[in-house]
Amino acid sequence: MKLKTKILAVSRDRILVNLLHRGLNNGDFEIVSTEQSGNGLKDIVESEHPAFIILDIVMPSLDGVGTCLQLRQWTQSPIMLLSTWNTSNDMVRGLNLACDSYLTEPFGIATLKTRIEYTLKHPSIAVLDNIKVSNN
Repeated sequence: MKLKTKILAVSRDRILVNLLHRGLNNGDFEIVSTEQSGNGLKDIVESEHPAFIILDIVMPSLDGVGTCLQLRQWTQSPIMLLSTWNTSNDMVRGLNLACDSYLTEPFGIATLKTRIEYTLKHPSIAVLDNIKVSNN
């Protein structure tokens, strides 16, 4: 039996979390979700050991960018920022802040799966929509 890739989804958007669970929680992926940030998020990362993290950039207490910077202190798992921001400057800002991939909403599940698989296979390459940006 093939092991599933554990993905941690960090978002307070229940619609987004439900979409991720329905779209990814079968086949090759296992979704674990949380609304936590700070020490609560650190505890979840340490107990779950996710292979990949999906991070909603819009969060009430600490935004996704701040949360991404925190996550980088605790894990080297690839991080994908999800955002409604759709400008190149904002995408580049997210990639410069230690995330590995960036996807703007709306997106399809097939696109999300492909992006996750690509990022897991190429951990040293940041993916920005259809543009590849080196992390070196």
